Amino acid sequence: MTAGGMPVAAEGTPVTFQRIAVIYNPASGRPRERAGLLERLAAPLRAAGRTVSICPTERPGHAAAIARAKAGEGYDLILAYGGDGTMNEALQGVVGTGAALGFWPGGTANVLAAEIRFPHRPEEVAERILAGRTQEVTVGRANDRYFLLMAGVGLDAAVAGAVDPELKRRFGKAAFAVAAMRFIWHWDLAPFVVHLEGEPPVVGRFVVAGNAHSYGGGFQFTPDASLTDPHLDVCIFTAETVGDYLAYVSAALMGLHRNLPGVVYRKVRSVTITAAADHKPLTQVDGEVVGELPVTLTALPRALRLLV
Repeated sequence: MTAGGMPVAAEGTPVTFQRIAVIYNPASGRPRERAGLLERLAAPLRAAGRTVSICPTERPGHAAAIARAKAGEGYDLILAYGGDGTMNEALQGVVGTGAALGFWPGGTANVLAAEIRFPHRPEEVAERILAGRTQEVTVGRANDRYFLLMAGVGLDAAVAGAVDPELKRRFGKAAFAVAAMRFIWHWDLAPFVVHLEGEPPVVGRFVVAGNAHSYGGGFQFTPDASLTDPHLDVCIFTAETVGDYLAYVSAALMGLHRNLPGVVYRKVRSVTITAAADHKPLTQVDGEVVGELPVTLTALPRALRLLV
């Protein structure tokens, strides 16, 4: 048991979750459909004698506050329903509490769901909760922001920062394609400096620090990464031209980009990235822009118990 009285099982031992908090954004997707889906999840759990609290968010960042509060009240599973952004918000409130985190995919990309092969149907999600299988996983930290999947500086963060929220709500992944095409058309990829321990600094223009094999959109920028690996996989791209990056992203669909010129791939416990000259490239974590450089990315092994 943890200090808060929540069950923490040994690896591979099922956990009986007694109190489940489901966090969701009522403004996303189709509200009428969501109400039915939430009831289909809650009904079998309540029939099994479990307490289920449905917790809508009211503002950006609210999921973290709800997760932290519910964990403090003794809820032993925090289930984030939505996209990877909702998952990342809930993660901020769960790390360090002793509660487990679950992710019910209902967003645009759902990269974590693909990584752990988690179901979408509410009845199947309820079955996973009742089965209680969890895995201790590594959590990444970008300065003071946690991430579970990846952090990126340069190209992907610039595209994520340019996505129109209304287009994303209406058209999903297509909004990212529109933002990417606009970025390519105006091509302005600022350099930055990657400080690897025991090596000379590397000047890059796009870097992905992966905590998981999956990235999104079918890309495998960190194909050797794993949620249970105590390291982050860092892939640094140093080229400058549009043509080079088109080749990189094409090869990354098969995880073959590491063999191309201008690519540096390492496993690290920590890496610091600083701006070059007057440029201030953006940083994203789990698909959400969180600020400008500098950033230190750190792996925190076994920092979270994840429902699988």
